[in-house]
Amino acid sequence: MKKLALVLVALYIIFSLCSCGSKEPSKQSSVNTLGQSSYESQETVNQSEDNSLSQYITYSLPNTLVNGSYNRELGYLGGNLFCLKDTGSCEAKKASDSTPYGWNSYGGVEIYYKLNLKFNNGQLTDVSLPWNHSDYLTNAQSVDKCEVPAVIFQVGHDLYTAPEAKENNITNDEMSSSMWYIFFAKENSDICYAIFLNADYYSKEHILLLAQSVKFKDNAFNIEVK
Repeated sequence: MKKLALVLVALYIIFSLCSCGSKEPSKQSSVNTLGQSSYESQETVNQSEDNSLSQYITYSLPNTLVNGSYNRELGYLGGNLFCLKDTGSCEAKKASDSTPYGWNSYGGVEIYYKLNLKFNNGQLTDVSLPWNHSDYLTNAQSVDKCEVPAVIFQVGHDLYTAPEAKENNITNDEMSSSMWYIFFAKENSDICYAIFLNADYYSKEHILLLAQSVKFKDNAFNIEVK
């Protein structure tokens, strides 16, 4: 019996040693500066740090906001969200997991490529809606005192599909968000920039002041797209 007990103890020790380090560590949820809990999003941000928008565009944010990290999933060629300075949160409203980045945020800046733009005498006059499940709530209006031609819209974004809303008992007030968007473009370039603020928190005057603070670097409208 003693021999059997010793054998069992020896087998247990061997099994424990072999098992040590063989388990995959569990993934702990980490919230990145975009306010999303996602390993994929964090990896995207880390891989794209050199693509910071500051090499193309600078601006002065309202004193309640700070820049979030670059994310290539914003716009067509990347962007960053604006987050509350006090909390670091970029999410102003809950939304479906399938909702595009930024639609439930406090605001952000994005780069677009080959949008359908209209110009008249060198002035940007219209931009075709670049998203599905969104609507222009106002007509285009030219913005004065900007470094390049610009127009402003108020935009409504759907935060849930109809089935998602029904399944989760989403109220009408929770179904969508409203944003002020200002698009910047040059007639001889395929590159377009958008800067936006959440209309539930910021007024038209806020977005106009933000737009008029925008400065573009020399290479801003010469980005090579591969």
